[in-house]
Amino acid sequence: MVEEDIYVKPPSIHFLPMHLFLQFMASAAPVLLALLLLVVSWLWDYIIVRLVWRPYMAAKKLKVQGIHGPPYKFLKGCNEDVRRMKDAADGLELDVHDHNYLPRVAPHYLKWRSQYGGTFVYWFGAKPRICIFNNYEWARQILSNKSGHFLKNDVHPTVLALLGKGLVLVEGIDWVRHRRVIKPAFTMDKLKMMTNTMVACAHSMVKELKYQASSNKNGETRVELDKEFQVLTADIISRTAFGSSYKLGIDAFHTQRELQEIAVETLLNVQLPGFKYLPTRRNWKKWALENKLSSTLMQIIQSRLASEKSGYGSDLLGLMLEACTATDQDGKQRHQLSLSIDEIIHECKTFFFAGYETTSLLLTWTVYLLSVYPEWQARLRVEVLRECGEENPNGDNLSKFKEARKLKHLC
Repeated sequence: MVEEDIYVKPPSIHFLPMHLFLQFMASAAPVLLALLLLVVSWLWDYIIVRLVWRPYMAAKKLKVQGIHGPPYKFLKGCNEDVRRMKDAADGLELDVHDHNYLPRVAPHYLKWRSQYGGTFVYWFGAKPRICIFNNYEWARQILSNKSGHFLKNDVHPTVLALLGKGLVLVEGIDWVRHRRVIKPAFTMDKLKMMTNTMVACAHSMVKELKYQASSNKNGETRVELDKEFQVLTADIISRTAFGSSYKLGIDAFHTQRELQEIAVETLLNVQLPGFKYLPTRRNWKKWALENKLSSTLMQIIQSRLASEKSGYGSDLLGLMLEACTATDQDGKQRHQLSLSIDEIIHECKTFFFAGYETTSLLLTWTVYLLSVYPEWQARLRVEVLRECGEENPNGDNLSKFKEARKLKHLC
């Protein structure tokens, strides 16, 4: 074997003549100067104007009107104060008969109200938030406002991914359009049609709990009702909202639960410009969950649209798609949606999450009150047996439960 040295000629290095370099710099100077001015302008607008000047002027003008509050802290606002007070309140234990839960869930509101009065301003980052206590006239004016002066707040990116930009978050003409489409799906007659499904889901939960109790020697079982009601409401909404696609609805529910955990963890974090686009571990997870949720809802919607000849169904999604379909003068349906597919996906996110969260919490709170006040258990049991006997409740006898309505007002 013969070895030979291999000579590789080094690459030659050529330098750009100085006069060409100067010409290049001279031609590029306006572009570089423009970019520099753009960066300086953006930094001035964001740091000086948005983070310093606007909060200062807003606080000054509000003070003139007699509205005070905790001082603004650069970039962070009052977020750290809120987080600290919430952490301190986590260890607070209330008496079972003490229904004053605000010190446990919203200690910052109570503290600032005692310091600054019933109407005060606090800072969510660099954005002012005005809180009103017991001023029902102001609340009425804000909620019934039609002049456009009271805008809905910009929501946290993760909250937007979780809740969707549905009826809760849209404004103006879009809100009117969404409400016109959604309202027919929530009439009492159509909701009564879903009573049997709701009763069947509740009966299944009770049957499972009875089985767990009978499996123990003492015939008892320990139950975390908040978790049981979460499962129950997810099952009910999945079946009533998505019908035969309820398994996909359950998938959507679990995905939203994971998004909710991210939203809770990051809600009080300072939102830096462009940070939501950075490929961090949390952002990757949020993007994956958001895509999964949209994809799942798209599968459900597409399956309904494909079965148009047999009708969209009597569940909430079917009623919404039906309401979105216009009718020609000759009575034939034409496939023209008043909402786009993306808007329908947002509405699905909204009514699924909003319905699940509020209902499960209300059920948990109701059962808690019944456990604290057993006399109400007896009153409700007598009424149910009187109106329903051994049969399950249905849509027709719901209006007869007067004691239940009284308890609802007490809750």
